[in-house]
Amino acid sequence: MGSVIGGLAASPLNNHFGRKWPLIGAYAVSIGGGFLQLFAPNLAAFVVGRFWNNVVMGVANATAPLYLSEVVPPSMRGRSVTSINILSLCSGVVGTIVVYGTHGIKGKLSYMIPLAIQCVLPVILIPLTVFLPESPQWLVAKQRMDEARRNLRRLRGFSDAQVDQELRIMKLCEENERQLTANVRFWEIFNRQNLKRTLTAGSFYSLNQISGIILSTTYTTVFLTELGVGNEFAFTVIASCCTLAGTMAAPLVIDRTGRRPTALTGMTVLLIIDVIAGALAFQTGNRQATLAIAALSFIFNFFWAASFYSLSNLMPSEIATPKLRNHTMAYTIAWAQTTAVITTLAVPQLTAADAANLGAKTYLVFAGCMACIIVFVYFYLPETRGRTFAEIDEMYDAGIPMRRWRDYETTTAAKQASLVPRELLLPKA
Repeated sequence: MGSVIGGLAASPLNNHFGRKWPLIGAYAVSIGGGFLQLFAPNLAAFVVGRFWNNVVMGVANATAPLYLSEVVPPSMRGRSVTSINILSLCSGVVGTIVVYGTHGIKGKLSYMIPLAIQCVLPVILIPLTVFLPESPQWLVAKQRMDEARRNLRRLRGFSDAQVDQELRIMKLCEENERQLTANVRFWEIFNRQNLKRTLTAGSFYSLNQISGIILSTTYTTVFLTELGVGNEFAFTVIASCCTLAGTMAAPLVIDRTGRRPTALTGMTVLLIIDVIAGALAFQTGNRQATLAIAALSFIFNFFWAASFYSLSNLMPSEIATPKLRNHTMAYTIAWAQTTAVITTLAVPQLTAADAANLGAKTYLVFAGCMACIIVFVYFYLPETRGRTFAEIDEMYDAGIPMRRWRDYETTTAAKQASLVPRELLLPKA
């Protein structure tokens, strides 16, 4: 619930304070939540601290992809935004190792050491973020042109003439948007003209949770531990490392092959793994079948991270129309956290022996979900590799079928060619 509130709160914060300062604020406030958990006198105080941190996490998760998508050139947008996942997974692996190393310590130190390390991370991030420039895109929207020019100059390193040309294009796009977006309200993301973009942008975070990832990250450890073939913490680290490897592969793939090929290929692999793992689960008591399910789960982690998970950060920040980007990102994070709660409650009811007792057969349930997701992605996911936000707007407004976006020539591209030097232009898919 805290992350849902934080995701919704990110929209007005991003609109009024930009991208940089909401991030810094989230880091600073999270220190208080961390200390409250670290020195909690009772369970109630610990829960309040946990809720506190979830709120600021929602703000940060909604803001960071926006910031990265706006400060880098379109050709770098995919790998820059997906780099968030790499750092997130690295911290997860570190966290798992720390917990593994301290769980045997007797007394309060077993949980206080991990919490203390959690408090240190925002202290490191705050000074690093303070020196970052604010988003030029947001500054242009606020008519702070001198600041936008200085920040764009810092970010690009081009000549003054080239920076001025890129800034003119930003301003032109912003003026066009402003004519259409006076007094924009949150609920406009559900208007008929924006609904397709909202559903597509907001779906990835939620849909990736019904791909089967909760089984491969959580319940595989249970399966293997029950067999007595290893340590649950060791398997958790292995699973996290497989996911981390996928997130590291994603930036190399997404900008090179495009969004649609990455999504459709990765999701097809996930569907196949779901089907095979679910079928193997019918071989009750077969140790080899259980080990095969475990191996497939680790492979699942890799492909999920390389495709579905990495696109979850990128697509909301890329597909949403600029006038509603703050609101769309806030909606995405809030809905994703709601879906996470539902999934966390529902999956044990399917797998547990005292409930539906499906165990690993639940993979077949997720296989059905993945089949539906692939159909949805085929018809609703556009190819946005190398496209500017203005081009994406134009193609949505023109109603171009998603499968034809790859080769579509936009008037925005022609306009850009007349204003911007060739080296600033980005190759389209």
